[in-house]
Amino acid sequence: MITIISSTNRKNSFTKKLANTYNLLCKEFNMQSQIFDLQYLPQDFIFSCSYGRSTKEFDELLNKYFLKAEKYIFIIPEYNGTIPGILKALIDCADYKSFKSKKVSIVGVSSGRAGNIRGVDHLTSIFHHLGSEVFNINPKLSNINLSYKENELIDDKYLELIKNHLNQFNEY
Repeated sequence: MITIISSTNRKNSFTKKLANTYNLLCKEFNMQSQIFDLQYLPQDFIFSCSYGRSTKEFDELLNKYFLKAEKYIFIIPEYNGTIPGILKALIDCADYKSFKSKKVSIVGVSSGRAGNIRGVDHLTSIFHHLGSEVFNINPKLSNINLSYKENELIDDKYLELIKNHLNQFNEY
């Protein structure tokens, strides 16, 4: 099972659209997948689930989307030159065992021209520290806002890139 993480809590985001694209392609390639959208995190989890505390709701989310998954694909938008704070808070509140020895791929997205290259590097460092196995192919998709019409990816180069990425990550 691959968990695809839409790494923002922003509603109607291009990050979520890209996560949906990844999920549809996983199904097309007969790969089991699910999406975890950070907008569905418990509203107060940063306070109720930090420093060794937790809630039943948070534990159930971790179990369903992280502990039961073999691999993760993090779709990370660029927020202030790095990853969204909500993603960092999730990582900080989760038990590190959720990430230890797990296979992780990181996909950077931005409306600008760099595809969140700094955020990809930053998150790679975090996952190395946590003992994750970070896949060495990390697509960086620039101008994502121009690559969708409604909910459909219309950029053929990006579609081909994503298909290749998924096939290679599946073999990893």
